[in-house]
Amino acid sequence: MDSPILSVILFIFASTRYETVATCYFSNEFEGEYVMQSTLQGAPPPGNGIHYSALNITVNSIPIWGNCHKRIGNNFIFIDNVSETSCIRCLHLKLRSANILQVFATSQETLSKCFTNEESALANCPSEESILKRETAEILLFKTKFGKQQVHSKQYCPIDGKYFVNYENPNLPIKSECKGNNSTVDSCPSGSTLNFRLRGCTFDSYELIFDCMGSWKGLNGESFLVFTDHRYKDGQKPKYRCAMYKEDKNTGKIHMALSKDSTCLTELHNSTIGYEKFVLSPKREEQFPAEASGECTFPKWMQGNWEHLKVKEDTLVYKDHSSFKTYTIKCVEGHEQENRYFIYSRTQCNEGRYNCMRIANRSINILEFQIGTNASSSYNDVFTLCSDENFERESWITQGKLDTEPQLSPGMCPILGEYTGQLPDNENLCGKMWSNCQAPDLMYYQVFNCGTKEIYEDREYRCLGHWRESGMLYTYTQRNDVAAGTYECFVGSIVMGKEIHIKEAGEHCQRGIDPYRYGMKLVKAESYSCKPSTQKPSISYTTTSPTKIPHTTKKVIQNTYFDNSIPDSTQENANSSGKLQFFGSLCIILYVFHLYL
Repeated sequence: MDSPILSVILFIFASTRYETVATCYFSNEFEGEYVMQSTLQGAPPPGNGIHYSALNITVNSIPIWGNCHKRIGNNFIFIDNVSETSCIRCLHLKLRSANILQVFATSQETLSKCFTNEESALANCPSEESILKRETAEILLFKTKFGKQQVHSKQYCPIDGKYFVNYENPNLPIKSECKGNNSTVDSCPSGSTLNFRLRGCTFDSYELIFDCMGSWKGLNGESFLVFTDHRYKDGQKPKYRCAMYKEDKNTGKIHMALSKDSTCLTELHNSTIGYEKFVLSPKREEQFPAEASGECTFPKWMQGNWEHLKVKEDTLVYKDHSSFKTYTIKCVEGHEQENRYFIYSRTQCNEGRYNCMRIANRSINILEFQIGTNASSSYNDVFTLCSDENFERESWITQGKLDTEPQLSPGMCPILGEYTGQLPDNENLCGKMWSNCQAPDLMYYQVFNCGTKEIYEDREYRCLGHWRESGMLYTYTQRNDVAAGTYECFVGSIVMGKEIHIKEAGEHCQRGIDPYRYGMKLVKAESYSCKPSTQKPSISYTTTSPTKIPHTTKKVIQNTYFDNSIPDSTQENANSSGKLQFFGSLCIILYVFHLYL
C-alpha cells in the first residue's frame, strides 16, 4: 500500500482513539449523493410540480437524520445532537439496487419527529412484515453521484420481450388511451430500456421511454419497478417513477400501473389500479430456422432458473448484463462428452447467428458457461465454432441457481468455525470470517478495530457451493446484506484445516489469481467449536455496548470437483504467502477518504 493511503488510515485511528460518541458504519454500497421527492413550497417546477432535494450518505451519517449510532439488521438508530437533548429515531434502510435506496419508518410522524431515549426509538423500529404489507411510511432515494462521479449505472429491466400495449390515463380532462394492437413495446437495442411506441391513440403518436433503475418483489405475485421517465425532459411527468406490475404465468400478459409522482404510494394501489395503466400482451415470436428444431435438449441438471439464465428443455434465455442484450438460444446439436452444444441464438433485436456453448456443472447450485468468440450465419460451421480455438480457455460466466432450498444442500460453505487475521497493511485492522452452525449455507465477514472491536464492515454471504480446480478452491456466494441479486466469488485454499488464504475473484470466478501472493491469511480460532447451539459471535456495532445482528435465516468436468471436499495445500505453498491484500481493505480505504478528505 502507498504511504499516503497508509497515513490516512493511521489518521482515522488517531482521530477515533478518544471518541466518546457511539457510531456505526454504512456499507460502501450505501454511500453517495441521492435525491428524493420533497414537499418544498414555491413555484411549481417541471414534472407536474414535483420538487427534488439532495441528500448525502457518508460513511457513518445521513445529515438530515443524524449520525449512525447502532445497527440491528437493516434497522439503524440515528442520533442528531442539534440541541442539549438528543434527537433519536429508528429507520429501516433497504438497498433495492445500485441506484435505489428505500427508507422506512413506522409512520410519517416518526420521519419528522424523534425520541429522546434509545429504548423508545428501538421500540418504534419498522418490522419486515409491516414493510412487506406496506404499512409503514417510506421514502425513495435515487442515487446521482458516488464520490465525484455521476452515477449512470444501468439496470436490466425485469420486463423483456415484445408486446402489444394498451394504455390508459383516466385522470385527465380529455380521455387518454390506446386500444387494440397498434401500440407496441420492446427492449431493443438495450435491455435496460423499455421503448413504448404508442399509435392509434386518442392523442398523437408518441414515443415513451423508461430507463430501468431497479426492481423488487412485493406481495401476491406483484413486483415493483422504478425507472426514469423521459417525459420529464419536456415537463410532462416527474423524472423518477414507480410502478407495480404482475405477469399472468398462463398467458404471459402483464398488468402495470404507475404512481402519480416519485413515490410508490401516490395513487398507486396495485398492478391494475394506478395513475397510469398499461396492459402488455405478448407478441408471437418469429420462427427459428428449421435446423434449430431438432431433438437436442440442454442437460436435465441445468433446467430451471438461474441468475441471468432460464432453461427449459431445448431453449435457453440469457440476459447479458455487460451488453444488455437478451439472447434466446436454441440447442441445435449436443456433444455431451465434451460438454459442448451447437446453438442458434437470437437477440431481442432479431439478430440471429449460429455459435457454440461450453457448459460446466460446478456444483448442485452453480454452473459456468462460455459462448464462442466467433459466430456464423451458416449451419455448416459447426466444427469450426465448437473447436477449442473458438473459446477463451479460462474466461467463464458463473451462474447461481435461484430458489434453492438450503436444507437440501448442506455444507455449501467451505469453512467450519471462526477464522481471524490482520489486514495486511495495518496492524490495527482485523478481519474475521466464520460459519453459522444452525444455517450451514451462511458465512460472515467483518473488518473491525483489533483493539476496540468497533466494526467498520459487516457482510453476510449465502454460499451457493464451491469446487476445486487447478489446486484452488472457488466459492460462489450471494450477498445478503446489500441489494438482492449481488453475487461474489472467492478463490483460496485451506491449509490443514487451520488457516485460509483467500482473495476476491470477481462476479465470474476469475482464474489465474494467486491467493497466497495477493490474498489475506486467516487463522482458525482454537477456542471456537461449531455446535448446534452456537450463535453468530457478537461484536459491538457501537463504541459502547455489544449488539447482536440477527440474520434471516452430473456430469463431472475434468479436474473439477463439487463434492464439498476442501483441498489442503502443501506446506511449501503455505509458506509462500508474500504481500497480502483482501477485499475488506478496499472498503476501508474508500470510507476513510469519504470521511476525512
